[in-house]
Amino acid sequence: MIRGTNLTVRLGGRVILDGVDCTVRPGRVTVVMGKNGAGKSTLLNRLASRNSEGAVAGAVEVDGRCLSVYDPKELGRKRAVLAQSVHLGFPLSVAEVVEIGCYGRYDALTTRQRRERVRHYLDLLELTDLRDRSYPTLSGGEQKRVLLAKCLLQLDHDGTDQKTNHYLLLDEPTAALDVEQQYRFVHLATGLARERGMGVFAVLHDLNLAARFADDLIFLKGGKLVAAGPKASVLTKTIIRTTFDVDCLIQAHPRADCPLITTLPYEQPNLAPACAPQRT
Repeated sequence: MIRGTNLTVRLGGRVILDGVDCTVRPGRVTVVMGKNGAGKSTLLNRLASRNSEGAVAGAVEVDGRCLSVYDPKELGRKRAVLAQSVHLGFPLSVAEVVEIGCYGRYDALTTRQRRERVRHYLDLLELTDLRDRSYPTLSGGEQKRVLLAKCLLQLDHDGTDQKTNHYLLLDEPTAALDVEQQYRFVHLATGLARERGMGVFAVLHDLNLAARFADDLIFLKGGKLVAAGPKASVLTKTIIRTTFDVDCLIQAHPRADCPLITTLPYEQPNLAPACAPQRT
């Protein structure tokens, strides 16, 4: 388990994160939500990195050990981070980007073993046809899948350390993706992580994506914790209103086993009809 206790970050005289406690549990998907500037990415970076920008306070433990005692390679084998965007200064191919995931154990793998692992994750994420394409020429959705393949390869224990927990941290993975790609990517990432017992921590903006895929939710506002806990207990109208300053309707989803959330202008009367008018 990754546990953050009293996490505080000050940058340029501003408090970006203010005394936040949070946990990321193996086999569960934890989503953090809040307005722009609420401290979501700062929280993810604090949980992920031994060195954070700005003045920091509080403690981060990974499976009972302080984050600061981990060797970078050891930490890289336990947790992988998919950043909001990755800009390459030179045109690596898709296969070469995925192979970067082998870095933490590069010397322990033969050339053949590295190629086999890369091939496996290209197949798994339906990227085989793109293996020789230059990464910068891909669409946003394709780039995100390539980076996910790299992260999964980075955490691939290949049967050698099955007792070790692994964690996947996703910073706004759906940014700049169309609706189909958003659902496809989150479904793929969370499904694979659950199958492998990974702990997933994701920054999302879409309430309905979070309602569909999260096990646990964290709500932040102005760097402070509004609420945290299992989805069923914290996904409420009051907490959504407090966090986002909008009202909402929460109903049963007509197709999936999760809530369906419709946001409304804050403090405005709900004038929407109960159903759409029929054409005559």
